[in-house]
Amino acid sequence: MLICVECGSLFEQARQVYECHGLDTPPYEELHVCPACGGTNLHQARRCDVCSEWITGSYIKTLDGSRICEECYTSCDVEND
Repeated sequence: MLICVECGSLFEQARQVYECHGLDTPPYEELHVCPACGGTNLHQARRCDVCSEWITGSYIKTLDGSRICEECYTSCDVEND
C-alpha cells in the first residue's frame, strides 16, 4: 500500500502522469502521484501486526516475520520490564 502524506489517502497504485514542461517532444518527466489529490509526497505503508495501524516510517521486524510499529514495540518492552 501507498499513503499520500499530503491528503492521507491510502491506495494500491499511484497514478502515472507526464509533465511536459512546455516541450513539444519527449523526453517528458514521469511522475507518480496520488490518485485523490495529485500530491507527489508518497510513502510505502504497512500494517502493524499488533495494533493494525498503518506504519509509514521505520518498524521492527521480528524473527517470525511480524512487523511491529514503534509504539507497540515500546509498550511490549515496558510490559516485559
